[in-house]
Amino acid sequence: MQTFLEKLADYYIKNNLTEINDFCFVFPSRRAGLFFTKALAERINRPMWSPEVLTISDFFHQLNPTPVSDTITLLFKLHLNYCEVMPSDVTIDEFLPIGEMLLNDFNDIDKYLADADQVFSNLAAIKAMEGDFSHLSKEQIDAIRTFWESFNPEKLSEQQTSFLSLWEKLPTLYHQYRKNLQDEGLAYQGMVSRSVAESIRSERAIIIPWKRVVFAGFNALNNCEKVVFHYLNLQGKASFFWDYPQWIVPQPNDSPVKIKADHEAWRFLQYNLANYPSPRDWDAPFNPDYPTITISAASNELVQAAIANHFLEASEPDGANGEKTGLILADEQQLLPVLHAIPEKYKAINITLGYPLKNTPAFALVDAILAMQKTTRRTKEGKTWFYHREVMAVLRHQYMNTLLKGRSNELIQRLNKSRQIFIIGDQLQSDELLKSIFQKIETTPELTNYLNKILTQIYLKLAEDDNNKVEKEFIYFLITAIKRLSDLLSELPQVPSAATWQQLFRQIATQQTVPFKGEPLSGLQVMGILETRLLDFQNLIILGLNEGTFPKTTPPVSFIPYNIRKGFDLPTIDNQDSIFAYYFYRLLHRAKKIHLVYTTNQALTEENEMSRFLQQLYYEYPGQVEMQTLLQEVTIPATPKIEASKNAEVMTQLNQWLLPEGRSLSPSALTMYLTCPLKFYYKYIAGIKEADEISEDLDPRMFGNLFHQIVEALYRPFIGQTIEKQDLEQLLKDHNHLRSIMDKIFAENIQSEGDSKHLFTDLQGKISLVYSIIQNYVTQFLKQEMKSAPFQLLGLEEKVEYRLKLSNNIEVNIGGTIDRTDRQKGIMRIIDYKTGKAGKTMNNVEQLFTQKDHDDKKAIFQTLLYALVKSKITGEKEIEPGVIAVKELHAKDYNTQIYLTHGRTKETLTLDKVINEYQNYLDETLQELFNPAVSFRQTENAKSCEICTFKQHCLKN
Repeated sequence: MQTFLEKLADYYIKNNLTEINDFCFVFPSRRAGLFFTKALAERINRPMWSPEVLTISDFFHQLNPTPVSDTITLLFKLHLNYCEVMPSDVTIDEFLPIGEMLLNDFNDIDKYLADADQVFSNLAAIKAMEGDFSHLSKEQIDAIRTFWESFNPEKLSEQQTSFLSLWEKLPTLYHQYRKNLQDEGLAYQGMVSRSVAESIRSERAIIIPWKRVVFAGFNALNNCEKVVFHYLNLQGKASFFWDYPQWIVPQPNDSPVKIKADHEAWRFLQYNLANYPSPRDWDAPFNPDYPTITISAASNELVQAAIANHFLEASEPDGANGEKTGLILADEQQLLPVLHAIPEKYKAINITLGYPLKNTPAFALVDAILAMQKTTRRTKEGKTWFYHREVMAVLRHQYMNTLLKGRSNELIQRLNKSRQIFIIGDQLQSDELLKSIFQKIETTPELTNYLNKILTQIYLKLAEDDNNKVEKEFIYFLITAIKRLSDLLSELPQVPSAATWQQLFRQIATQQTVPFKGEPLSGLQVMGILETRLLDFQNLIILGLNEGTFPKTTPPVSFIPYNIRKGFDLPTIDNQDSIFAYYFYRLLHRAKKIHLVYTTNQALTEENEMSRFLQQLYYEYPGQVEMQTLLQEVTIPATPKIEASKNAEVMTQLNQWLLPEGRSLSPSALTMYLTCPLKFYYKYIAGIKEADEISEDLDPRMFGNLFHQIVEALYRPFIGQTIEKQDLEQLLKDHNHLRSIMDKIFAENIQSEGDSKHLFTDLQGKISLVYSIIQNYVTQFLKQEMKSAPFQLLGLEEKVEYRLKLSNNIEVNIGGTIDRTDRQKGIMRIIDYKTGKAGKTMNNVEQLFTQKDHDDKKAIFQTLLYALVKSKITGEKEIEPGVIAVKELHAKDYNTQIYLTHGRTKETLTLDKVINEYQNYLDETLQELFNPAVSFRQTENAKSCEICTFKQHCLKN
């Protein structure tokens, strides 16, 4: 079956071949003109001049050659006029949303030949009435105030007076803006169209350089287009051809085709056919058949892409290169996943749609770079400091890995290990490429050159691989947008700041689309709905046909409300629905194979419903409609038990704790084994490390390290001495000494660059808060220590080791670092500092060795183990384990003791009271650990998994 454009080409070859070069063919889109030209070329076998082929915008430009400026230029010029007319100091970035609405409204007013003064005067009158409360009686006002206390009609009137003055000045703004553009030889599209229409009306004729103009495939006409069509028709210089499916035409009551008389897609066509009829000998290429239409519900966007893949696999690439197969996206944001779903047999792919710039990787990179620039600081000494979060965002971007040839990951790892919140520039500038990225930009011109240089380098790197054509298009368009914005800003009387530039860029970029333009006559056609105008496909699949997406259920943003638009014949949401209904039904009627898809994943919103057009098809389509619901098959397998067997390699690792000169098994390692044997395997046998990352909050481990080191530094001078109460009082009084110790330790742990003199001038955010918190804890710690003074300090951070013999004569190296050993009232104390949770009571020793209870009792387990080792080394039995729980330092009943409870009574725990029982349980645990027949198993305590570092390696979670 012939397409509409092929039929049109045959018609003019048959009737006007010798004079066709004197004709002008006008189509709704440039792409339709290209396919028409191709159809002509395929049917003419001798050289001849081609006719003029134009879009409707090009046609108006032929009649009025005033150049139409781009949107960014128009908005900037509108802002200048707005500031002159309105008593306002609105900045350009604040004005952009207002400007876009105004520009759209001005365009509509001109294209539909509305009287701007009347439109805006009616608008001002409505706004005045909306805020007029003069009709309310005193009783009514009092009644309103009973539930709205702030209601004050007098005050509202004062505010509205200023507000309404803006509405009243809109006509002045409209006329002045148009005049200024005209004086500069510029225009927006509506201005050009209105100028042409008004000129034709005044002269009652239209002069064209062609013998005849052929208008083909139009639908909704604005009033300017109607004027042109009307006068050309009166002069006998125009022909009109309308493309539509026959089954949307209202049918007689006895017709088997059940089409409503008010079908949306028929709304504008009935006017066009009545006023601009086609030639009598034109035989429209209606499709006599009604192909079966398949409608599928997909659970998500990925399933939609899978449906597209299946459809294309089952369809042969019709045409020379598959150009008769159309993959249409109602939602352009689906482009990237859909591209990956196209089968390899489609060697050529033509993309014709506008993809949102804000969704591109290129925009994400520039956005990350701008965020980095915003937080970058330069000190008085000339040093540049970067905030870690923004630096990491830039380095982790996919383009950075391409540009730096994989070095970005190495740099990320190095920065994570340094644990710096603020990174000095020297660390990021090891070569010229990195210097060009990590630098502080001060001025707007520098910012433009800086971004373009980075993007150009990435573009050249991507150009080395032919598979990066889409990515190159993103970057090229972004470079163009940046350059254009900078050119416009350079014309302003004052140079805007870099911050203003960034704000403008983000606002403009979020409203831009990347216009993909491929080879239109070859390959699978991937298009948006608007690009399909007047084109026909044999194989057709449309994705994203959800209500709210197609058609849009929200009207275009405008200052002019619906009723005024309706009264002045301006386009409304009704027009929008009718236009898209026409595009949809026209696209279907010549296809042989049709598949329509919508998603059901936007829960509790109307966008999870199929489009109303699909509902209409189901009930009104003369042919057959098949409904499908495609679901992903999801199976839930039985959760396997994860175990790590103790093979020869694992036993070799374990034996390192058994060798006389081997490593020591620490209390924290045994704690991990008791909590989850598999977690012990991951860390100590498989050697899986936690991912390094920088945290502003400081992780609990770093917080604990800081507290330990500060307390150690304060007490180290007292090792071997008795600490008296007055010693602690002196430490509390000497604030400078405490701060100097804290500054030094923070510098060693948090900021590895810079000298201590300027360390905290750049320290900002949560780290400074942590500094104050730790200072408070250390102060409170010293106050609590005064209550237990005097005591003899025996050791700090003491490393102990002992070969513990088990009942089966195996000897295990046990050892670790004791936070503090002291002697009070003749009893040795083993003190452990805990900044996390620390249970300090137990009912029995068994609790320390069970997965359910161990996590809460691990502080008791560890201090008892240190006490046991110390007992073996010194021979002392009466050793008191104790815990300094930092979170409890402010408690009134604070002490370091651990208690063994017996019903309602409790006693202070000492090693001699539980040593035998403790050793027995420890013996059993260690024998299990070194038993080749016992695998490393998952924990049975699911609570332990909640914050486990190795959750991702454990299928149980």
